[in-house]
Amino acid sequence: MNGISSVSPPKSTTDPELDELEDDFESDVDDPSVFKIRHPLKRASAVLLTAKQLHEMIHEGHIDLNPPYQRDVVWPDSKQIGLIDSLFRNFYVPPVVFAVTKDEDGAPVRICVDGKQRLTSIQKFFDGQIPHKDPVTKRLFWYTISEQSRSSRNEIPEKYKKEFAEKSITCVEYSDIDPAQEREIFQRVQLGMTLTAAEKLQAISSPYAEWLSELESRHVTVENGLSHVLEWDTKRGRDYQNLAHFIFCCDRLPIEDLPTPHKLEVWLSREDPPTESFKRDIEEVLTDFWNMATEPSLNEAFRLVNKRIAPVEFVFIAVLLYQLRGYSRDARAKAIYHLRKSIREQFADVRMNTKVGKAMWAIINILQVNPSAPVHLDHQPVIKSTKKRKRNSRMDSSDDEYKPDPVRHLGKPLKTRGRK
Repeated sequence: MNGISSVSPPKSTTDPELDELEDDFESDVDDPSVFKIRHPLKRASAVLLTAKQLHEMIHEGHIDLNPPYQRDVVWPDSKQIGLIDSLFRNFYVPPVVFAVTKDEDGAPVRICVDGKQRLTSIQKFFDGQIPHKDPVTKRLFWYTISEQSRSSRNEIPEKYKKEFAEKSITCVEYSDIDPAQEREIFQRVQLGMTLTAAEKLQAISSPYAEWLSELESRHVTVENGLSHVLEWDTKRGRDYQNLAHFIFCCDRLPIEDLPTPHKLEVWLSREDPPTESFKRDIEEVLTDFWNMATEPSLNEAFRLVNKRIAPVEFVFIAVLLYQLRGYSRDARAKAIYHLRKSIREQFADVRMNTKVGKAMWAIINILQVNPSAPVHLDHQPVIKSTKKRKRNSRMDSSDDEYKPDPVRHLGKPLKTRGRK
């Protein structure tokens, strides 16, 4: 021996014992009895930001309060004022949750996943839109006062303005997450909170959901879009929900289906994207809808019948336009008039339920034969009952989706910087 100890070479990766270990490991992956953390998110970081910093970031567009899945501002003034009191008096305020991404210029943008109501309250307080209410004297004090209001409003002393501006809010930040993970965080933090069926739909991430969001931006919420030219409830995701109802009905043809929350959730969660031809047809329908509502020669359905469009009317007007794509504009406009006139003669309470939905399909079938002819269904008109009705079907139980609690309008949302 030369004094150098001999070392056995490492076993080859083809060693039967190692192969057996690998096989055991691979089997563990699919073994339901083996504990495993699946698809974890990257760990979030917690940072402290002052109320002043958050206010500035909102106005500068570095905080996006309005991602597609977010709720509208639903807190009444009393609850917003209560949050300001909690901050002044050092009561616990839950953390705000952000998904951090970058805009087209590479600047960081914090997408508000949870905490929109709190951040909006802080922004409104700084901007003089809500006051601080003394819990004992009930007097109101304002952070910002316009020159016209100085004689009638009490201003907060500078010392306390500075104190409030330096209040710290805990912010939990997720970086490098995709939109699907972002929406899942939103869904999970909302557990235990009341979301409307429409808001739950907006939290779904899928090719169809992404397309619906694009349609909403392009045809509904855009300036002078359908949400502006029609008298129609678009609060708390209603516009998105109505688009989903309409497209669901068209996609299910020739089955004359009626949407329910469960059906919509399953349909919208599908992994396959819409076909290009279907997308073109839907785009054409929404463009026609806008033209019918805005051109004086075509909008008698919106002038001569009740001006306020019920959600179920929006859905089936769009379905009707989809079914009449080969007809002239005049014929389609006349068909919309007959649909609205007939359904309102038939039902005093026009809402999305089984009876109204089936009647809508019956009217559409008649109008497909002759769009210009008045429609007379064989049913007797339904008298609106003064008693609270008992809901006894799955479809009827979805009526609540169209009648949320009243929401106080709090002005247009602030513009924010877009993200890539």
